[in-house]
Amino acid sequence: MRSVLEALIASGDLSADVRNVAIEIADPKNPEHGDFATNFAMVASKVAGLNPRALAEKLLPGLQAAEEVETVEIAGPGFINLRLKREFVASYVGRVLELGPEGLRTEGKVSQPKKINVEFVSVNPNGPITIGSGRGAAFGSTLCNVLDAVGNSVHREYYINDGVNSEQMRLFAVSVQALVNGQPVPDNGYKGDYVHAVADRVKTESPEAATQDVAWFQQKSQDLMIDAQRTALAAFGVVFNTWFSEQSLHNAGVVETCMKEMVSKGVADDEPYRTKLKLGKGGKVEETLKEEQPVDEDDAAGSERTVWLRSTKFGDDQDRVLRRKDGRLTYIASDVAYHADKFNRPADADKLITILGPDHHGYIGRLQAVVAANLLKGDASSEEACAAALSESKERLEVLIYQLVRFLKDGQPAPMRKRDGNIYAILDLIEEIGRKMRPEGTLAEQHEAGRDVARFFYLMRHHDTTFDFDLDLAEKQSDENPVFYVQYAHARICSILAKGSEAGLKPSTDALSLLSHDREKNLIKKVVDLPDEMLRCAADYGVHRLATFAIELARAFHAFYDACKVVQPGEPELSAARLALCESAKIGLAATLGVLGVSTPERMESRSAS
Repeated sequence: MRSVLEALIASGDLSADVRNVAIEIADPKNPEHGDFATNFAMVASKVAGLNPRALAEKLLPGLQAAEEVETVEIAGPGFINLRLKREFVASYVGRVLELGPEGLRTEGKVSQPKKINVEFVSVNPNGPITIGSGRGAAFGSTLCNVLDAVGNSVHREYYINDGVNSEQMRLFAVSVQALVNGQPVPDNGYKGDYVHAVADRVKTESPEAATQDVAWFQQKSQDLMIDAQRTALAAFGVVFNTWFSEQSLHNAGVVETCMKEMVSKGVADDEPYRTKLKLGKGGKVEETLKEEQPVDEDDAAGSERTVWLRSTKFGDDQDRVLRRKDGRLTYIASDVAYHADKFNRPADADKLITILGPDHHGYIGRLQAVVAANLLKGDASSEEACAAALSESKERLEVLIYQLVRFLKDGQPAPMRKRDGNIYAILDLIEEIGRKMRPEGTLAEQHEAGRDVARFFYLMRHHDTTFDFDLDLAEKQSDENPVFYVQYAHARICSILAKGSEAGLKPSTDALSLLSHDREKNLIKKVVDLPDEMLRCAADYGVHRLATFAIELARAFHAFYDACKVVQPGEPELSAARLALCESAKIGLAATLGVLGVSTPERMESRSAS
């Protein structure tokens, strides 16, 4: 399509402006219409100065002349349907075999690779990784895999909210200390079984614990909890390049230094007022409110005063406190320093992606304001300079929100809490599913099965939509379970290849032109679409489509296998070509599941799969 456009532009038959119109090619809704369809003539008609059908007719001769095209048809007001020659499609089997799983998933490359820092999960180190955070872990790690595969340099980061001024962390430490000393946990403390587990480890590892103060317990307890979080995430297939400590910024004086820089730039001050904005559609300011803050005699005498980040200069709905009257720095102060650090490390990032959980939409504006304050060039009193900084911030920082998961059991919402009221962690989910999927397997095998199902189910829907996680379906060993269905396709291919080998047959690309059945063609098309699907996912972060792609690829394989006998000793050339096609489908499945963080078993036993 692109070469046809360039030829028409060179001859003067089309305006060069059509180069700026994206070419979208997709499967037609009706397979009888061909292999691919495009609405380019319709979306480019205005730029070309022609009605859609007239533009399609201009494109028609060039498309018909392409050696890989069998037929081209114009449908309706200007859709173009294309059918490719079977031998051309079949030739791609050889390309897939050359690439292998790793090469296939990295075949598509972005035109301008970036260094991208992706921060995700980042829960407080005072509890286990919950099943709610499990969705963010699955989404974040898969998104990193996708961005990495298409050519970006990706840094996976976990931000540890371990500030010593955190009241939550203090209460966690007090709770552990009470248990270690044989005392009751305070009413407002933490009472889960994981707190007892931390306390037991403290007693085992540190006999001197009984003489230590709360500060010691806070450091020790959070270290043990971070270790447990790291272990749980690794079992879930999630590994980070960096576990970054919030407290390290305070210890190095970076937070205080950044706050002073904000004051010197005019984006922070201790004036006793807060600005609030009433925002309408598109972030348009409808009303500006100025809330005066009371100043007592001590403030007037020059003691500590509240320091405000004037984040409303950068589109936030209200100014944020950097330092309280009592001198304590806030989370926002840490955020300013943390984002400055991420942009200014030796391997600085071109782009930051931060993934947050449900009910964090209010953080989007404040984090973009934080980054804009760091990026500000010029005078903070200049609306133009502030607007330019906010624009750059929106380009360099994206905040993604994932939504809640509702767990179902017997068709009804399941509370997903243990009988004793304790938190249901991601490890609990992995182990529950694993025991049902591999009742006689080892613990490692059960963990793998539970991880595969949990990750796949979390990834089946767009991250910004709520969805139902059906536990009964997740535990089934049948084609009804999408994870089992996809993995069974991979295992079946391994079995077919083994049978071919036993019959003295092996995959060969010598006679790929014999692959002429419609279902062979459909399977090849699906396999070779993976690199483009990866690019689409990298562009809009819709990694759920890879789970759908895996299901569709498995379905295409099963349809091919049902219609086309593979191992036929009396037809060695056809068998070899079909074995090559099977190998390419196996590569496609392995490549897709690898990105999703799901294993590719070579053997599977089923009670009800055919």
